Amino acid sequence: TDEIMHQDIIPIYAADIQDQLKKQFAYLSGGRGGDGCPVITFPDYPAFGDIPEKEFQNVLTYLTSIP
Repeated sequence: TDEIMHQDIIPIYAADIQDQLKKQFAYLSGGRGGDGCPVITFPDYPAFGDIPEKEFQNVLTYLTSIP
């Protein structure tokens, strides 16, 4: 089973992860998919492999919680 999908999701606020968001390894581009869901963009980020898993999870949890 995929642990990430089975974790309880607690709200994350931009103020709590502002340093992580400033890295811009992932962001909402403003586009929407065919089903209306927001598109998350992963630009070229040289140190992508060095991003701690918890930091990655925090940013994705925050981005996917924005209405």
